[in-house]
Amino acid sequence: MCAIHRLVEEHAARSGETIAIEDCDRRVSYSELNTAANILARRLMAGGFKRGMHADVRVCPSVDLAVILLGILKAGGRYTWCDAEPVPAGGEHVIRVVNSPEEPWEIRLGDVMPRDVRCAPNLPVVTRDTDIACMLERGGGQAPIAVPHATVLALKSHSVGDQSPWTGEPGAFDLWIPLMCGTTAVVSVPRAAAA
Repeated sequence: MCAIHRLVEEHAARSGETIAIEDCDRRVSYSELNTAANILARRLMAGGFKRGMHADVRVCPSVDLAVILLGILKAGGRYTWCDAEPVPAGGEHVIRVVNSPEEPWEIRLGDVMPRDVRCAPNLPVVTRDTDIACMLERGGGQAPIAVPHATVLALKSHSVGDQSPWTGEPGAFDLWIPLMCGTTAVVSVPRAAAA
């Protein structure tokens, strides 16, 4: 397996009703998560997002964030994630797409977890294990660290229980480990504490 999202797709196909992620509001199965991310990836691509593009995401740990990050990977992109305030009721999630530093643009996502999740097939976008999955920001003017899919996939060897806390670690590695293993990621950061 050469991409993080392909493992999630496998779990969705094998045991789709297993809970993939839960936060204080929702419990979402692998099938629902995978389908919502497929829908989002298609929306991103329709908005001009292409393979290899970079997205800055500022969303607090939640089901919505899991859908956004997975959708970016499914569209062949990479992300930098920084925790943020929750989106107010009726507000929209916005990601900043950095095609070139001179011309960033935004995609407004609205509701990323459809109320009525219908079947949406996986995308045929080719992702290699050497493709960058995420960028980790460093302070002091240092260049960010590029993390390829292969590095994140290697974390699958970590043992996890039936449920694993998602604490908001940079890069969202503590989200990917349980999702790659077919267990449940539980958001353990209170929304009010996300800043």
